[in-house]
Amino acid sequence: MRPESEDGVMSLDFLAGFTIFMLALIMVVSMVPGLLAGLESSGIDYDAVAYRTGVILVEDPGWPVYPPWEMNDASHKGEIQRIGLAVSKETPNVLLSTKVDKLFEAGFFAPEDYRNKAIFGDIPYSYNFSLNISQAGGNYELKQTGSPLPPGYGYIRRVVKIKEPGVANVGYSNSYTAADPLSPARTFTIRLDFNQLLDPKRGPAYRIDPRTEPVTVKIDLDNYLVSPHAEATLQNVTFWKMDPTRPNPRFTRIPFSYNDMDSNLYTLTLNSGPSNLVPAQPVRGSIALELQPAATSQFTLDQNSILDIRFAFQEAAEDEPQHTSINGTYLYDYGNVDLPPLKIGVLEVAIW
Repeated sequence: MRPESEDGVMSLDFLAGFTIFMLALIMVVSMVPGLLAGLESSGIDYDAVAYRTGVILVEDPGWPVYPPWEMNDASHKGEIQRIGLAVSKETPNVLLSTKVDKLFEAGFFAPEDYRNKAIFGDIPYSYNFSLNISQAGGNYELKQTGSPLPPGYGYIRRVVKIKEPGVANVGYSNSYTAADPLSPARTFTIRLDFNQLLDPKRGPAYRIDPRTEPVTVKIDLDNYLVSPHAEATLQNVTFWKMDPTRPNPRFTRIPFSYNDMDSNLYTLTLNSGPSNLVPAQPVRGSIALELQPAATSQFTLDQNSILDIRFAFQEAAEDEPQHTSINGTYLYDYGNVDLPPLKIGVLEVAIW
């Protein structure tokens, strides 16, 4: 039997040891983030993650912004830091169609890309994103990516609007017809005045922004052919930038890979077929050029820049009359560019 004086000593030793053990346990738990994440209630967490992912997708334009993340090709996909679909931070719930197309492009993003650039978090969540877009005539276009839905998952639904880029359709006008049918050459210029296009008084949802949206021009050349049986010769398509610090001529030609066909930079369609920008192309019917933001980003343009896209027509023989009368400067502005109305859509995000 122990003396009464030793009972108190043993209790203090036990209390001190237990206290040290608890302090050590608290330190370990606090130094390992997410150690107990798997033990948390799954339903509440999945709803929260779905809500957070929905906010990122519809209220954020993503990163980088200029040039926009959606202009990166597969070899530069690693430069995308965050996937967001909004036109800008000032326009939540208004999505840009080019961002939407890239999000749902088959095979571009791997599941890990969606987790690391849109969902975030330490847990490898499964997901399903879908966007139902209203079309003319009451039809709907469904875009979807991810795994089939399980019996239980976190969920969020957002009603959104989708902005599509404008198109400049150049029909016949006396303003773009050469007065002298025998003049030696024709140059038809599409002019973009960034100071006018990026006017901050116009809301981002209704603004023409060549820095984030394609510039699309369609020229109906048939109406400008001198003879309905003749083809005109498109010598070249070149890009010029106005430098206000230079004396006349203030426009300088922009170096560009004119001989390479690259849909990430531009798409040129002549006679209903794809073409590059090589010289001396016979053409009739229509000319369509779509210049991507990835190209304009190479031109180092700012809010005060003026960009000219010049279509030069000239027949091979110097003394041969031109086969087209198109000439002059066409302003790519709010008066000439057709801006489609915003489409309504429903974005659904499911996480489990």
